[in-house]
Amino acid sequence: DRDWVIHVQQSWSPILVEGIILRFPWHTDDDVRQIIGKNKENSVAELRLEGGVAFGTGEHPTTQLCMSWIQNIIRNHNVSKLMDYGAGSGVLGLSACAISSSLDAVGVDIDVDAVRIANANAEINNLRMNNYLPPLEETEDSESKSILMKGHQKGQQEVLPEGLNAPIYDALVANILAAPLVTLSKTIAGLVKQNGFLGLSGILSQQGDAVVNAYSTFFDDVKIAEELNGWVLVTGTRNNMPAEK
Repeated sequence: DRDWVIHVQQSWSPILVEGIILRFPWHTDDDVRQIIGKNKENSVAELRLEGGVAFGTGEHPTTQLCMSWIQNIIRNHNVSKLMDYGAGSGVLGLSACAISSSLDAVGVDIDVDAVRIANANAEINNLRMNNYLPPLEETEDSESKSILMKGHQKGQQEVLPEGLNAPIYDALVANILAAPLVTLSKTIAGLVKQNGFLGLSGILSQQGDAVVNAYSTFFDDVKIAEELNGWVLVTGTRNNMPAEK
């Protein structure tokens, strides 16, 4: 029988997003050169990703919105530490590290396989990103808590250390879904230092106002900053309102 997952994966070409080319294990150097040539790009950073079908390819509008935001924040502000919340394959945090060699990224995901893959991707690319499971108490909905409990019980991946679970990040990006973003507003606010930057996506256009409202207590100038194909990017700047967890 044909392995359809492998068949579909191998039909994906390398992807060029905001000056970064994402390539997967089956891509050749010729595949990469062809994409760069088509887009007439001169300076391209390259990320090698072992993702799997569950973690996507980087083509989704929300990934593009987040990568564009990351590039803008890093190039216009002093960002030395970034949190990728809901990191999946680690593509957002790794992209930040690829743009700035002095930047350290930390990723968090409830899926133990995502944490493993993101750490493998960081190692493959020799980039400074470490990925962890979040503490159990940070997850409120039953489905996410069940997934996270299994990961904690397996003990295969490290839980976010206390020293990294603090308002130490110059920027935080989260590309998950609107409902968990609303639920996690206080948790996420508690990770961003005062005057730090927030970029959120995974949000449909009609959900944008609810996410803006959820973060307006802890962030200033919270707004729908961009829209792409029915998805939006919400941004803000951390104020001094405490966000005890």
